[in-house]
Amino acid sequence: MLLVTFHGEPSGAVADTGINNVYAYDTKTKHIHSTQALANPSANMLSKLRSMVVVNGYLYVTSGAKKTSTVLCYERISSAPSAHKSASAPLFAFVSTVIGPTIADKQFTTLIAHPFGIAFSTGGMVCYISNQDTNVVAQVTLTGNGQTGSLGSGSQSAYLSKLFPAPATFLDGTFVASQQGALPDVAVVATSVSPGNGGLGVMLATKAEGADAGKKQKVQKSVRDVAIASDILFVCDEVHQSINMYSLKDGSFLTQAKLDGNPTHLASCNGGLFVSAGTKLFWGQLPAQPGAPLALTQVSLTPPATATKTDTIGGISFDSASATVYLPFQAGTGTVGARGGSIWTYYVDQPNPQTLPTFKHDALFVDHLPDTPEFVLYMAD
Repeated sequence: MLLVTFHGEPSGAVADTGINNVYAYDTKTKHIHSTQALANPSANMLSKLRSMVVVNGYLYVTSGAKKTSTVLCYERISSAPSAHKSASAPLFAFVSTVIGPTIADKQFTTLIAHPFGIAFSTGGMVCYISNQDTNVVAQVTLTGNGQTGSLGSGSQSAYLSKLFPAPATFLDGTFVASQQGALPDVAVVATSVSPGNGGLGVMLATKAEGADAGKKQKVQKSVRDVAIASDILFVCDEVHQSINMYSLKDGSFLTQAKLDGNPTHLASCNGGLFVSAGTKLFWGQLPAQPGAPLALTQVSLTPPATATKTDTIGGISFDSASATVYLPFQAGTGTVGARGGSIWTYYVDQPNPQTLPTFKHDALFVDHLPDTPEFVLYMAD
């Protein structure tokens, strides 16, 4: 089964059409199991869904809409969805809200703000969440059953605590900080951390719509996806065109790998790290130990015939049993039909984990999507 999230909030006649829930497809027949795979816990809770991860026997999903910035916990209703079930029938039952935002006077007072990516450390009881509006990665400790989490009052990584002792200010649970602590729509002015110390880049833009046009600023580019492997937290620094690496042990900034493009999505498989960056896909062998360098090389793959030179690559997901990778090609938010983005499959040829993988035999998996696909997640039936 392949789960798909969409970027969300297109304008015009297709507003709120098929974008606020997860689509689920049979990977063998390409039959659509459900256009509303997640049971809706309440109104507007499933808007702008982003990263999806299966761990602890649950499906965790980040909801990136600002007002509902949350991580949601689901459990599978049945192991094998029926092809005859209604396309609107949920496949996953809502369990709990793991963590959410605190908003006062339209400003965030905690760092869960427009979450994008989520990754879990070994054991599954600590997760790391990238947040675009606060431009930080949060460390969240889960409860014993994995259904709820907490940030820890006054906490930040041991690395930041040592580097910036009191009276430095960090939002509770900050594991990776921003190079710019004062950000629009965030109540707390945090201590800025230089890029040399691992501070994440951020780019602001003036709002161009509504009554506040030309007055208020918004975060335009900031932190994106996160991944964990080899006791390292990998973070997409979109602005600096780099993958930053931090020690899971204490949050210390280790090093960074530069690449030609703005990185947005990450996935680790077979000893390597895959990075989506605009129209390009990169790969690097995972460092043998924290602090060792990561060299990223562009993967050669034939873009689908329906794609244009501007179509970007979204999330990455592997079916390791069949050496198949699923790649979304994004045509732009709000674009529907044949140009609404598509998902393609490639066969991955990699004789050993030390060699650059080759992507072969591209085949269309699905197109005519309701919006541009953001994340994909393969789950064995």
